[in-house]
Amino acid sequence: MNIQATRYIVIEKKNKFRSLPLSSKRYSIWILVLFMACSCAESESERFVANAGILDGLHISASTCIYLDGEWDFYPNVLLTPLEVNQLSSTQTMESPGLWKSIPQGNSIRFATYRLRLINHQLPAVFSIRNHQIYSAFTLYLNGEKVLANGAVSSTKEMEVPGYHPRTVSVHSNADTLDFVLQISNHHFRDGGIAESLVIGEAESLMRKNLGSAGFYFFLLGSLLIMAIYYLSLFVVLKKEQSSLYFSIFIFISILRILVTGQKILFFIFPSLSWEVMLRLEYSSFYIAPIFFILFFNAIYREEVKIYVVNMVMAISGVFTLLAIFTPVNFFTNTLLFYQIYLTLLGIALISWLIKALQHKKEGAEVLLLGIVILFITLLHDMAFVYGHIRGVELFPAGIFILILCQSYVLTIKFADINKENQALWEELDFKNQNLEQLVKKRTMELEKQKDLLQITNTELEQQKHTMQNQSRIMEDINELLEKEKEKTDQLLLNVLPKHIANELKLFGKSLAHNYPQVSVLFVDFVGFSDVSENLPADALLKELHFYFTGFDDITRKYNLEKIKTIGDSYMCAGGLHEDANERDVKNTVMAALEINMFVQAHHAEQQAMGQEGFDCRIGIHTGPVIAGVVGKTKFSFDIWGPTVNIAKRMESACEPGKVNVSEFTYQYIKNDFICRSRGIITMKHKKNMQMFFVESIR
Repeated sequence: MNIQATRYIVIEKKNKFRSLPLSSKRYSIWILVLFMACSCAESESERFVANAGILDGLHISASTCIYLDGEWDFYPNVLLTPLEVNQLSSTQTMESPGLWKSIPQGNSIRFATYRLRLINHQLPAVFSIRNHQIYSAFTLYLNGEKVLANGAVSSTKEMEVPGYHPRTVSVHSNADTLDFVLQISNHHFRDGGIAESLVIGEAESLMRKNLGSAGFYFFLLGSLLIMAIYYLSLFVVLKKEQSSLYFSIFIFISILRILVTGQKILFFIFPSLSWEVMLRLEYSSFYIAPIFFILFFNAIYREEVKIYVVNMVMAISGVFTLLAIFTPVNFFTNTLLFYQIYLTLLGIALISWLIKALQHKKEGAEVLLLGIVILFITLLHDMAFVYGHIRGVELFPAGIFILILCQSYVLTIKFADINKENQALWEELDFKNQNLEQLVKKRTMELEKQKDLLQITNTELEQQKHTMQNQSRIMEDINELLEKEKEKTDQLLLNVLPKHIANELKLFGKSLAHNYPQVSVLFVDFVGFSDVSENLPADALLKELHFYFTGFDDITRKYNLEKIKTIGDSYMCAGGLHEDANERDVKNTVMAALEINMFVQAHHAEQQAMGQEGFDCRIGIHTGPVIAGVVGKTKFSFDIWGPTVNIAKRMESACEPGKVNVSEFTYQYIKNDFICRSRGIITMKHKKNMQMFFVESIR
């Protein structure tokens, strides 16, 4: 056998080994991710939303769990008994789940009473209730009887006993209406309120849900404990493998965090453990974990992460950990947001370092990158979960489990590669010892050929460089022209459509239907337009309408309203066509209506002074939910639909000339800022009778 053939066999064996794990590695990890996603799936539940303190018409099955979501009647800074609540009427509601800081006066609330009534329910006479995170003490009454509590509720910090222990209790009630009264006090935590809604349902369905969640956590704990011991044993055997020691400590810390979050398993092991100690363990385990993870990461990827970055991470996480151990609860819990921002930045940095390692073809970087990305996603999920933005279970433990499995897989490949590489090196060394002289000659010839090839390549690269420079200048000119045309196109599109709708069309080529819960629709219609238009030439009539509608456009832009369309002599616009619509949009719509009316009246007076016929107008406004979108294929048309639009048109039709007529719904938003005159109950065409108001002026 010749030298070249022998060398080819040795290298080919080595390359075959390296190529084998790659495809199987990808499939194994994705199968693992799918398994964990299935394991973390939440059991079946129905979502019914309460409105104004009432939850009506529950249609449930035997396996359904119901979250008591929606608007509860809310009595801030008072602790009312069920009897006292029944004697009062609430003027305020509070979302569940929802924390007090989410409302304007939330910083001043230390205790409160909630009330929710379930009517027309189909619950059995015996059903179960389960609590989750409610900060930081609560008592729940059902039809006047106390059924569930955590800690001791009090209006003073000295008397309050904070506590959190997930519990499921069974209750009996044959009443057609279930009256829930919930007392909450918070003098110790960073914010009060309902972080996770109460759950009701049949006892069997709630038990199945809780057992499934607890089983998943015990499975994670057992698996992580085995892996932590394995990595610790690996460090004991191989003293140089410090990454195994750091990773083992990181897993032990993760186990502690699982014990004090979610199902709070540590409460079952130590029932007498105080709420404050549990909270300090939860925060300190979260804060200290990045120290050992960055040490582990630096041990395996020293080129990608510098030592000063490691020291900085250790210092920041160490300071936060000390705060969680030694400072008061209401202080260190307020540091969570800052730590989450820091942890998000650290996660992005870790991903970027792993991408660099992948570019450098570091062994196992691909699999570890997948594990880090999954861990980062679960971390972001749990951040949103903590602040009540989403419901489900905490996925961070599952992310830790996937990361550890990815690292274990990388370690297995690493050891297998070391064995194979050692074997290949021994074979190659033996081969070189036997054929050293011939190899030197062959290598010298290869180097000469490579030198010639490099010279040719350098010449070609120089030519390509000049060509690319010329092409680059041409592309810059083309990009500049395209940018100017794009600006023109964007401006034309914004003149026709709202900004966020225009962005949707540019991104997706179409606009989706949007639901807006609080939109104020405004109609303006000229009085006697048909009679006046008969006496005006076409160009004069067009000029007059252009004058009015141009003025209306200026006013709507001034108050951030969206012009919808004109229909003959009728003008339609709306306020609150965006995701964060609030009371200010309603007030801006009424301000625009008053200014439009003043604009029309002023021009009317000028025309009468010159002996000409002028227009008067009627204006109607109604506030409510609408559906908005773009219709048409060749000419885009943005429009809104729904009963709110029809009622707003009825408001205009029922208005008197020179007046601004609003519905009772709109009046509730503006009554403190505008002087309004009630018109009483007015009959509308094809609609039920509604109370209407004339808006006279700003209060």
